[in-house]
Amino acid sequence: MNLLESIRIAIGAIWVNKMRSLLTMLGIIIGISSVITVVALGNGSEALIGQEFANFGVNRIYITTNFREEVSSQDQMTHQDLSAIERAFADQIKAVSVSVSGSGKVTVKKNKEKVMVVLNGVDDDYNQIETIELVHGRFLAASDIKSKRAVCVIDEAFARDIFGRGDAVGEKLLVETKSNYNLVIIGVYKAPKSSFSNIPGLTVPKMLHVPYSLIEKTNGSGNHVEGIEINLEPEQDANKIIEDIVSLLEYRHNNVGDKKYRGFSAEKQLESINNVMGVLTAVIGAIAAISLVVGGIGVMNIMLVSVTERTREIGIRKALGARRKDILVQFLVEAVIVSFTGGVIGTILGIIFATIIAKLIKIPVSVDLATILMAWLFSAGVGVFFGSYPANRAAKLDPIEALRYE
Repeated sequence: MNLLESIRIAIGAIWVNKMRSLLTMLGIIIGISSVITVVALGNGSEALIGQEFANFGVNRIYITTNFREEVSSQDQMTHQDLSAIERAFADQIKAVSVSVSGSGKVTVKKNKEKVMVVLNGVDDDYNQIETIELVHGRFLAASDIKSKRAVCVIDEAFARDIFGRGDAVGEKLLVETKSNYNLVIIGVYKAPKSSFSNIPGLTVPKMLHVPYSLIEKTNGSGNHVEGIEINLEPEQDANKIIEDIVSLLEYRHNNVGDKKYRGFSAEKQLESINNVMGVLTAVIGAIAAISLVVGGIGVMNIMLVSVTERTREIGIRKALGARRKDILVQFLVEAVIVSFTGGVIGTILGIIFATIIAKLIKIPVSVDLATILMAWLFSAGVGVFFGSYPANRAAKLDPIEALRYE
């Protein structure tokens, strides 16, 4: 008996017991659909994060003191350090800015609601580090930094919420903090679209760009610098430059080897996030795959029942000349068809579920052909593994005893 004949007989046996076969497939369907859904959403999330980092800029690095170590006043970075970094890495650096942050609340006039804002204290070169598309007014100037002016550059959508129009240049904005800021708006920019802003329940605080010197004055930080943000020239090794800048700072502050400073690169952060996402996807996928084992046990159970029900049939086939190999292949093929069909149905349902969930939480969904083929091969493998014992049992039946079976 050839393979095609075995497949035809197996399909006939499955069709005769449609409901039983469907229930047998259920464990495989649930397992495969769960794995496909998790992998598709995981891949989509990685793609979303990658796109956000691409918009943010992969050539950006950030240098700050190491919060894991005890940092004295002598170890703190200074404005002289920033100047030294600019001189030492002039050919590798496109722009440098002091980075200091603060937060506060702004009252939205139309509904009197207070919303959280982030005060991003930066230098006048910051618009060369992050692309800021101005639609009204101007960006911070060197004179604003030097004079510690209470000015800001605001998001156009936020300006509409507060003042009812996008062109809010010249308006005053009260930011409530421990030391209230009464800021004059000198520029309005169009905020880049962020995919994270579409996720339900996730609120992204509004960003106000202000002179870093204004925040330093309020905080009383003097000559100390909280952080240094740098945009590198294209094709630079960000991690190597971070190491060199840290070494320079250690030399200047006479604390070589004390690990008082650390740096972050957008590329390295993206790699770390992707690694975490990959592990989470693998773990959740492995948990979902447990149902495949349950489904496989179901396949084994139903095939044992099938062998028992068809004992007399097996005896007749053997009496007519069927070899042990023919009986083995017949039942093994039946187990594989049940599992593989469950895998195909599970794949289709998994893609549908992933698409629905992705639309609800507004993230992209990504299912590659390799994942689908792997799911199908795995489901077929489950059929082979769990169908081997019942098939072998059927093949070993004594034809005389099988013919006597009632």
